[in-house]
Amino acid sequence: MLVGVLSWGLARRFPMRDYGPQHVEPFDRWFLVIALLLAAAVDEVFGPLLASSVDQLYLWAGSARQHVAAWSVPAQVAAYLVTTDFLGYWAHRFMHGRRLWRIHALHHSSRSLNWFSGMRGSPLHMIFVLAPGAMMASMFLLTQNRWAFFTLLFIEMASQHFTHSNVRVPFARQLEWLIVTPRMHFVHHHREAAYGNANYGFYFSVWDHLFGTYIDADTVPRLGELGIMEDYSLDSMFWGLRLKERPQGSREAD
Repeated sequence: MLVGVLSWGLARRFPMRDYGPQHVEPFDRWFLVIALLLAAAVDEVFGPLLASSVDQLYLWAGSARQHVAAWSVPAQVAAYLVTTDFLGYWAHRFMHGRRLWRIHALHHSSRSLNWFSGMRGSPLHMIFVLAPGAMMASMFLLTQNRWAFFTLLFIEMASQHFTHSNVRVPFARQLEWLIVTPRMHFVHHHREAAYGNANYGFYFSVWDHLFGTYIDADTVPRLGELGIMEDYSLDSMFWGLRLKERPQGSREAD
């Protein structure tokens, strides 16, 4: 919560000039609570199942697991961030495909980006987002170290809130050779799919450069147009099973 408030303050003090004020939409005010409950539920139910699967996977590679356990905590943290972001890049990219877009559309439906809207997501979306971290935490034994756990929790929350906040970052274009900036992620939330289907990384931008999905914000017209072209109903986006257009003449609070 504190990181989110800090990101909000920075966005108000140092906004990107191509975007107007990013107001909190009514939908996000109450969905923040739902998002936290969903994330906790997904972690409580899905996390142990995934950890158990990873444990079974390592039964035939006990020496490798012992080798990882001998690493220093900073090495484990670095390995976690790199591998989680690599898997997260591909999970994110798959969610933009034709078959899985329905579970990701809710996250992109916001027409205003801030740390509140960054929490939007269907339950299935959250599983895809949390799965790489849960898997890598088990592989690198990070759950057994409190310092590593709280460090990574801070990094993950700070990254999520910061990249969804309208914050002007000095030398952003140069930094984007390595890390994801708000300028880069706002392009990912562009209304036009040609720009939205790009810049998939969460922490590092190197995957987008390596796999040809990086788009420089300086080449994108109408940067202020955020959200999605379609007018899907909120309930269909939340459940992520089948997207349905809103009936003509109706308008849900969002």
